[in-house]
Amino acid sequence: MRKWFEKAHGAIIWTIAIAFVVGIVIWSVSSYVSGRSSSKTANYTLSDTVAYLTKDGTALNSDYWIFPWDVENSYSQALSYYQITEVDPIFEEPMLKASILEDLIKNKEILYYAEVNGISPTKDEIQTELSKQEESINSNEQALNYIKQKYGSVQKYLDTIKPEIEKYLIISKVREKLGSVSEEEMKNYYIENKESLQNQYDSANVDYVYFTDSSSANEFINQAMQKGFYQAATDASLNVQNVAELKRGMLEKDVEDTIFESSNTMVGPIPIGTSFFVFNVKDIKTVDTYEKFTLSSGYQEVLSTLQDKKFNEALNEFIENNNVSFEIVDPVYKAWYKVLNNSGKDLIQVYKELNETVFDSNGEIGIDVPVEIKTAFVTLVEKMKSATDITTDSNYNMVLSDAEKESNMVVENIYSEYPDSFAAVQKMKTLHPERTDVNFRYYTTLYSKLKPYLEYGMLQNVINEFIDLYQGLSNLSEATELTLDMKAEVLYDLYEINKILNDATTASQYLEMLKEATPDYMDYDAAFSELQDMITNQSTSSTNN
Repeated sequence: MRKWFEKAHGAIIWTIAIAFVVGIVIWSVSSYVSGRSSSKTANYTLSDTVAYLTKDGTALNSDYWIFPWDVENSYSQALSYYQITEVDPIFEEPMLKASILEDLIKNKEILYYAEVNGISPTKDEIQTELSKQEESINSNEQALNYIKQKYGSVQKYLDTIKPEIEKYLIISKVREKLGSVSEEEMKNYYIENKESLQNQYDSANVDYVYFTDSSSANEFINQAMQKGFYQAATDASLNVQNVAELKRGMLEKDVEDTIFESSNTMVGPIPIGTSFFVFNVKDIKTVDTYEKFTLSSGYQEVLSTLQDKKFNEALNEFIENNNVSFEIVDPVYKAWYKVLNNSGKDLIQVYKELNETVFDSNGEIGIDVPVEIKTAFVTLVEKMKSATDITTDSNYNMVLSDAEKESNMVVENIYSEYPDSFAAVQKMKTLHPERTDVNFRYYTTLYSKLKPYLEYGMLQNVINEFIDLYQGLSNLSEATELTLDMKAEVLYDLYEINKILNDATTASQYLEMLKEATPDYMDYDAAFSELQDMITNQSTSSTNN
């Protein structure tokens, strides 16, 4: 989840907006629009918002307000679009919602820029997008029936989403205007960054064989020059292996240059470690000229990066020059926004603010502090610990030492109140690896997460986690501190894991231990009979083979 967040942070709502217009998330958007349209019938005040834009310190009109349902609906859309099925409710959910709120705020800033500068779509542009939606709906019978049932007709649905279509087009126009990058700018960027672009985007598809000594490698090369690389490898009973994308920087520069000079070239012997490699270059892709660069995937990646950079710089300049800002009203979102958007020594100020919120004057955790602010505090301290650019500062480290102790207190408090949060359990396990009760909750919860992978034959996808799981459950099965109910669950999990993996013999051993510990836990006769059938079938299959 954290890796996904780092990748998606700052672009969530924009991606959803694109998906909306091309009809990808029609179900999410229809519920989003219906929620928004009903909300506009009421008179709301700033106290009902989670955030709003200001100019010269004064709130702008309600077009620039963000309400709780805006965040909730966008959050649901994001989970659906990115196919995220599991989010920790107290650590990950507020983090994601705070990021979504940040995107919503930026969209409000873009819309304000458009209003000030008179940017809006034409009627024809709006109608074109509505026609695309209509075409998409009519080509999808399920979507068509859903919309007719919910709205009465496709036209009523299109009328409902028209304001959102218009907003999307406005945002697109502003981004296009402020983020425009010319061909000359791209050429200049290429010239200034040619070496780094080659390191990033040059690749070679190579096959190779290797030897323990240079003489054997040279003998192979002599044979390959006469017979060809693959025939020589076959005659020498060598296993030819492949690297589909050999990048610059992986080998010595002179070798690298030879490889990237042309395809259908044999290069070697190359000493790497204690072995000598011979490469056969099958194909190369380089960006050694601007023309080649324009045809590579790197061109669009660089173009997008430059467009985003220019857009953000121009929008930020407008915001600053016009004294436009925003106010986050919701205390949870405000806390998480500060955690996510500060770094370096600025984290100390955020720490002081959250410390005053989380702890009372006696240094105790406040009774009424929302758990989401507690998790923001813990996340902040983790961020402080990883701020390697300033951890050499002695004053900073003094603050960090106190912060870590306080964070540990908060983790224990969160765990006591929300033991079902897997993130809280993970942090407690790190804090107290010796506690059997924590290990029990951690490994039994981990099993529930990994079980679908085992059932669908996807063990290799989670092999490292599974090794940890199996070792952890095995250790718990021998622990004397477990209650009888805990021991029964651990033994049952081990029995079930081995049964899923078709190890009926080991499964029988754990089932026997479970029966001895809790004779009334389950129908043991049926379970043993099932395992015996598995053993018999496996034996028969082995005999036939």
